[in-house]
Amino acid sequence: MSARRTPDPVHRAVVFDLDETLIDGRAAWRYTLEEALMAVANRRIDARPLAGEYRRRPWRDGLAIVLDGAEERRRAEALCARMTASSALKRLLVHEGAGMALDEIRGARIGIGAVSRAPHALALKQAQATGLDRFLAVLSATPAGERWDPAARAADCLAWFGRAPGECLFVGADGRDLAAVRALGAAAAGAGWAETADAGDGEVRLPAPGAVFGALLRGLGGRALPPEANGG
Repeated sequence: MSARRTPDPVHRAVVFDLDETLIDGRAAWRYTLEEALMAVANRRIDARPLAGEYRRRPWRDGLAIVLDGAEERRRAEALCARMTASSALKRLLVHEGAGMALDEIRGARIGIGAVSRAPHALALKQAQATGLDRFLAVLSATPAGERWDPAARAADCLAWFGRAPGECLFVGADGRDLAAVRALGAAAAGAGWAETADAGDGEVRLPAPGAVFGALLRGLGGRALPPEANGG
């Protein structure tokens, strides 16, 4: 009897939003702001109430809420930037189930890439600190002085993979990011497990990292896999 083989996946590459769908940076953000405030103003606070609104904004915005003096804010902002690339890396977490999902995807020989809002040096440190770098074939971070452009970053990954947009699935947390990457011709799905998930009405949302593998195999429409072919 001839052996069976697993049907080819609908998507041969996947690109994740590193900052939002793989890394959980909430604890690191709180640690950084709290320690900077302690160092500069000798004040201890609980930064959790600020995280929801300010975690994805520049440090100066959050610091303006807790520090009145311009000089203190300047010093604290510089300290936050240094800590983000050093001691705060130890507080970064990986979303539950993400490591197992990436291992399953890699085992199926599907290319894995990631995009980041951070400069490349910082994004690479974050991937290494969380152990995610061992899964990533390519990481496209934001060039110095440029604004976050998810379509440009995803296009970098596609070029590295040598894949057409239609062969790729993008997993993000923001509806505008999903729409921008979809405009390239790629499929895009919202990460329902991400704290920042705001995929927008009508967007496909994956409930957990483990659901990404099924979406890669079957497509976002959930269509049935092609019949198994006999090998040999």
